[in-house]
Amino acid sequence: MPKRVLDLWGRELASISAREFKEAVISSEGRVVAAEVVVTAPPMVDGISNVELAAAFGADIVLLNMVDVLNFRVEGVPESIRSIADLSRFILRFVGNNLEAVDPGVLPAGRTLSKETVETSLALGSRMIVVTGNPGLGVTWRRIAQGVETASKTAGGRALVLGGKMHSGGVRVEKMYDLALIEEVLASGADGLLIPAPYTVPGSSPDEVRRAVELAQRYDAVVMCTIGTSQEGARAGVIREIALASKACGCDIHHIGDSGYRMGVAVPENILELSIAVRGVRHTYRRIAASHER
Repeated sequence: MPKRVLDLWGRELASISAREFKEAVISSEGRVVAAEVVVTAPPMVDGISNVELAAAFGADIVLLNMVDVLNFRVEGVPESIRSIADLSRFILRFVGNNLEAVDPGVLPAGRTLSKETVETSLALGSRMIVVTGNPGLGVTWRRIAQGVETASKTAGGRALVLGGKMHSGGVRVEKMYDLALIEEVLASGADGLLIPAPYTVPGSSPDEVRRAVELAQRYDAVVMCTIGTSQEGARAGVIREIALASKACGCDIHHIGDSGYRMGVAVPENILELSIAVRGVRHTYRRIAASHER
């Protein structure tokens, strides 16, 4: 029986393979927390980085947003942290990064999904590559499917490849939960699917989310339900309601975005609220209190 993420110490999270981690996520039955961090944003608290805050408040996975893999840098961490592998060992968490499925020239090359940036992400030590798009970039499900195919073929199992949307990205001509379009992403080799959590985008009802989850399960893909609409800065009760609805829909990973008081990291207390809602204080305190010596 695979070990659950719940039972992994920090040293294990920092070193576990992508394949083993996927099995550990599935075994955790909807009790895995991911926090997204904008690496270019200044630290919320002086003297400590946003990635450390995310880890300290309950995240198992730290997802790097707006990271330029060709010029790797994370604000607020020591200069000795020069790779994603270094960062994993520094915060003792499973660390991945976003790559955006946009045309060349729209964003810096190091943020744009390509064979080169996937290879560079792997060389830096990423174990989760998320093919998506930030607000206003017009990324479609079809572009995401094409990106997932490129990333999956390039990664060859060395990293989990997830694809999907956290919000509409400025696109209004396609339905968020169009199962035919979502299936293109899954059929392109995705290990996991990103979809907006219930109540986070217009039309994101639990029924819509549940149908997408059921489709993903037929492809043996994990599902990350995302809070990517600045509700990561909402009241704690909103976070709890979204979390419980996501879990009821069958989501495997509960994601909280990077916009709290400002762009950079969620309100740290809301990462904690999300964790307690889906797995209680027992597993939450275990994650946040464990010594780095374990």
